[in-house]
Amino acid sequence: MVDHPLPLLPPPVQPGDTIGLFCPAGPIRNMQAVEQGIACLQNLGFRVKCSRKFRQESDPNVYLAAPDVDRSGELQQLWQDDEVAALMAVRGGFGCLRLLELLDFTMFRDNPKLIIGFSDLTALLAAIHRKTRLIGLHGPVVSTIASSDRSSRQCLLARLTGDFSSCSGNSTMKILRQGTVTGPLIVGNLTTLIHLIGTPYEPQFDEAILVLEDTGESLYKIDRMLTQLALAGKFKQLAGLIIGSFDAGQGADFDEGQLQLLQERILELTAEKGYPVWSNFPLGHGMRNHALPYGMVASMEADGSLGLHPELACGMGKRQK
Repeated sequence: MVDHPLPLLPPPVQPGDTIGLFCPAGPIRNMQAVEQGIACLQNLGFRVKCSRKFRQESDPNVYLAAPDVDRSGELQQLWQDDEVAALMAVRGGFGCLRLLELLDFTMFRDNPKLIIGFSDLTALLAAIHRKTRLIGLHGPVVSTIASSDRSSRQCLLARLTGDFSSCSGNSTMKILRQGTVTGPLIVGNLTTLIHLIGTPYEPQFDEAILVLEDTGESLYKIDRMLTQLALAGKFKQLAGLIIGSFDAGQGADFDEGQLQLLQERILELTAEKGYPVWSNFPLGHGMRNHALPYGMVASMEADGSLGLHPELACGMGKRQK
């Protein structure tokens, strides 16, 4: 059994608290979705704060929200702002990987806050946890909250406010291989995680529960990335594996035949260790995107429920207002 250091759980936020909004990756392509997401946060009772005025980018050749130093500065400025209780990304895309060498991880550790996002935000969740042990929240970004289903919004609110009990389940989830295991959660986008391998920010896979999703990738590319994880020895280190949603992008969901091929390949790559594997967990780029705490100890139960264990983390107390 690998002795993981205790993760650190930042203080929860409550209605009335302020959530800082930042753009660490791609530019805003759909301002209406962002405005709807801000309204959704406000309807949940939160205040929002931005360090700059957001604008929609129409140039298809621009793939970053701002220069690296500006995006990293925006993140760190909001983190140091005593009014801001937590930070939520406006969108993903690409660019978080470029920020990692510019960040002051000591500052993050000394002033713990929840950071929320998914997709390209996987790089920030993974790096911050690797360097500080802080638990982050893999969940909807501002531009996707309004289009998330009700259970995903309820799950996000629960996690933000410190409720780590089970959210409503997913009747379509499949248990591909039975078993009961416990380990810290590594949650994120497959493509982004692959690009952390071999860097100082690579997740610690030893006896972890890995939760993966991706979008806009064809089946053969997903196969190639999964095979890379296997060849790098990462699948041999895990305690369990959970597969969220995968699709080819542009609303083109995988059909049953493609999903079956993906599931068969995953079972093949994990056969040697024989740990539990689940598929079609409600997490990813679609309407179902249940928030999960990156780095928190979790349990895959035989009945298909995922238990979360905040009691196995060092709580950081209540935020001082």
